[in-house]
Amino acid sequence: MRVIAGKYGGRKFVSPTGNDIRPTTDRAKENLFNILQNDLQGAVVIDLFCGSGALGIEALSRGANKVYFCDKQGDALKVTKKNLSFVPDSHYEIVKGDFLDVLARLSNRGIKADLIICDPPYDANYVQNILDKINQTAILASGGTIIIEQKSRSEEVLHNEFDLVDSRKYGDTKIFFYKKLRKIAVTGTFDPFTKGHKDLVIKALEDFDRVYVVMLINPDKVPKYSVSERLEMIKLSLREFGKKVVIEYFEGLTVDYLKQKGVKYILRGLRSEEDLEYEKTIADYNYKHGDIKTIFMPAIHSEISSTVVRERIATSKAISGLVEESIEDLL
Repeated sequence: MRVIAGKYGGRKFVSPTGNDIRPTTDRAKENLFNILQNDLQGAVVIDLFCGSGALGIEALSRGANKVYFCDKQGDALKVTKKNLSFVPDSHYEIVKGDFLDVLARLSNRGIKADLIICDPPYDANYVQNILDKINQTAILASGGTIIIEQKSRSEEVLHNEFDLVDSRKYGDTKIFFYKKLRKIAVTGTFDPFTKGHKDLVIKALEDFDRVYVVMLINPDKVPKYSVSERLEMIKLSLREFGKKVVIEYFEGLTVDYLKQKGVKYILRGLRSEEDLEYEKTIADYNYKHGDIKTIFMPAIHSEISSTVVRERIATSKAISGLVEESIEDLL
């Protein structure tokens, strides 16, 4: 066992004895830290279930400012302490305790981690509890990353507050990457999806990591286009944004969908004062029943609406400039 790269690169570790400590393989460790390299400079890191301390020490070697080495096993912490012999005391702290207790204690001290590395026992099914506790303690800094190592055949664990943004398999090991993304929704019947709707998505992506474009049922409207047709139009209109945009159809209440997805904001466009009065009633309901905040944006192209597009199609008039070129033929 050795430090792969950085200022301590090549330094050897004391190898743990017995089966209670399972070090991450050098191959998995090297690939993991190559992915994380740009996020480590000056970072605060929590090495949960630290074992030999290899992952936390690698983070320090590659530029992390401080690492909290945490484990409930005294033998593991003794090994970690030996392996930290070449690291200045000011750059690390050893914390003994169960992971739930440790996260609470560190959070109570006001610590915010840019990276939390978790290598729990494979058969303990800790992943859900780990994510729940990190969320409860709010210990992850804005934009921070959670790394959880599991056996290669492990199923993905999904969480309302953290998004699984990546996973990598290395031999018998699988590493999951979670982030708490800033998420917002753009909702509507989208009958059809217009450039005005796309303006909202573009604006939302300026301040949020992920936009949910949610097609809903409006009982006061009879749509001209089918659900499948409208979904296809939206996908074609927004394909340039890739995974930053999630496009879905939902038959229930907006607040129920947003709660399921952990979305706290809706962006709505306003074309007139009459729009504001109507939208404010809906916004008040969503806030009262789901703690969902609505952000209002004056329409960039107030002359564009789905109604206008349908009327022009009905009278055989051109719709160029009102919708994306990619869906004009579909309309």
